[in-house]
Amino acid sequence: MKNSLTGRRLAEIDGLRAVAVLAVVLYHYFQAYPQHYPYGAGLLPLAKYGDLGVALFFVISGFVITLSLAGQPGPWQFALKRLARLWPAMAVCSILTFAFVHNFDSGFSREVQGGLSGFAASWTFTSQRFWHSAFGFDGYVDVVYWTLVIEIRFYLLAAVICWLAPAGRFAAVAPLVLLLMQSLFAAVQFAVPGLVPQVLIETLFLAYAHLFAAGITFAAVFTGARGKRQAALIFWSFSVAIYRAEDGWETAFLALIFLAVAACALRMGAARLLAWRPLAWLGVISYPVYLLHNYIGVTLLSLLPAGLSGSVYVLAAGLVLGGILLLSNAVHQLVELPAQQAVRSFLERRADRGGEMQLAPGPEAAAKGL
Repeated sequence: MKNSLTGRRLAEIDGLRAVAVLAVVLYHYFQAYPQHYPYGAGLLPLAKYGDLGVALFFVISGFVITLSLAGQPGPWQFALKRLARLWPAMAVCSILTFAFVHNFDSGFSREVQGGLSGFAASWTFTSQRFWHSAFGFDGYVDVVYWTLVIEIRFYLLAAVICWLAPAGRFAAVAPLVLLLMQSLFAAVQFAVPGLVPQVLIETLFLAYAHLFAAGITFAAVFTGARGKRQAALIFWSFSVAIYRAEDGWETAFLALIFLAVAACALRMGAARLLAWRPLAWLGVISYPVYLLHNYIGVTLLSLLPAGLSGSVYVLAAGLVLGGILLLSNAVHQLVELPAQQAVRSFLERRADRGGEMQLAPGPEAAAKGL
């Protein structure tokens, strides 16, 4: 990602994205579908914690959005940039995934196949539960899309907070809003179980608010705010994460996540390891990798014969991932970059026209004193 304050791409954040997507890939290729792998779930047992890559993605999102909002962009500018970042790649990757699972026959592909109606929830970044209950539509084209719905809800709330809070105070206000909202509903739920509707819990992404709050605070640290307030907010966020952890290994991995992001925020020398060029490159294409790896990759792995050695299965998973990387790079080059450049050019043309209008106002504007 680019630091909107300096224009320099933050390779360390790209490295964090790479770590996150690799963790998710390991989880899906070795733990999520043991009934469909010929090697079961015993090959890489620690991969069951790979789903924490999603937690790291949410922390990164809080960090990135805070820097994106630092210049107080207008609502349309913010929305168009986010749309260009997410939707074109989603459209292409969902079509590729849909075509793949309908043309490669395996027990796994037959289980996850859905109809065309699944594009409704996928392409609108909305709840698949709504589309199913209202219209009987199928769920997402790939189940991993659920995280994008959470991201969009966070973007919307972050934008509202940014434009309501005093200028330059987003990083101070937003974490408190998120953490207090999460704590309030948790207290109500504890006092009267079932009182808070599940749809409200999902809409307000209450299970993940602390992760976005941590990312926002780390971004504040990155830009120079390093006081007791930031320390307290990070401690609060980390405490919620630890409270929700299921065992010691999960606690350890969460601690590593917070330490890694803290190293980037504090610009520590150790964080330069994340800027290693191959890792940073993987981070740059991590979005299409995330969208493509699951159903396509597991379909291919489910076609492997049983009885091979564990090293062969690990090698096969590596080859599958290699193919996903090549396909993802093509999506990045042919879809993501052109879409983002098109939006940037559109916004620059609008800004230029706005500048010209201000320099040479028409007679009607002059008459009104504008």
